[in-house]
Amino acid sequence: MKVSKQEKAKTRKRILQAASDVIIEKGFKSASMREIARRAKVGDATIYNYFATKEKLLYHYCERKQDEVAEALKQIEDFHEYSLQEQLQQLAETELALWLPDREFLAEVFELTFYSSLAGNVNLAGTRKRFKRMVEDMIDAAIEAGEIPDQPYRELLAPLYWDYFIGILAYWLKDDSADHADTTQLIDRSVEIIAMVLHTGMIGKTLDLLSFLFRSRIYRHLEILEERGSPWQKAKRRFMGGDDD
Repeated sequence: MKVSKQEKAKTRKRILQAASDVIIEKGFKSASMREIARRAKVGDATIYNYFATKEKLLYHYCERKQDEVAEALKQIEDFHEYSLQEQLQQLAETELALWLPDREFLAEVFELTFYSSLAGNVNLAGTRKRFKRMVEDMIDAAIEAGEIPDQPYRELLAPLYWDYFIGILAYWLKDDSADHADTTQLIDRSVEIIAMVLHTGMIGKTLDLLSFLFRSRIYRHLEILEERGSPWQKAKRRFMGGDDD
C-alpha cells in the first residue's frame, strides 16, 4: 500500500516531536532511535526511512522550527505594515516563544553544534538558510519602501543578524530572571540599535572605511618594499638544509 505525501509528512512531524520529547527527557547521548521510533509509534526500521541518524533528527527539528516561525509571522495580518525594527523584534520574540517548550532541547543543540563553529556551519545550514531568508525579506521590503537606504553590503546583513540572534539564544538559555525578562530587555535595546544602524547606513560606511584603511596600508607597505627592494629577490636557502650534491 502506497503511503501518501500527507501521511509521510504527518509521520515525519510525529517522529521529530518524539525525538524532541525523548532528548529533553534523557539527553541527546542517552536517547536512542528505537525509543524515539516507539514514542512516535513507527517501526524500529521505519524511522530510518525518514532520518538516517539521530543527528539528522536534531538538525531537521531545528529547520522545522524555523518553518513554524515563518508561518507564525505570515499569520500576522498587518505584519507587512510593521516598521523594520518592529519586524525584527517580532521575529526574535516569535523565535523564543516557539522554542520555549523545547528550551532543554535547544540547549542540547547548542552543546552539539553552536559551540563548534564547524559543526554549526555544516549541520545547521538549512536552519541558517531559513532564518536568513526571513531577515533578507524584511530588509529588502524596507529598502523598497524607502524606510531605510540601500545597503552597500546587503548580502552581509542577514548573516550578521543570524550571528546576533545566536548570541541572544545563548543568553536566553542562561537567563534565570523571571519570565526571562533580562532577555526581553536585551532584545528591546539591541534591536533598536540595529534598526538605527540600518537607517543610517552605518554598516556600509564602517566597512567602506575599513576597506579604505586596509588598502591604504597595503599600498604603503608595497611602496616601502619597492624602496628597499623586495626581500624575495634574495637567494633562498636550500630546503631543510640540503647539500648541493
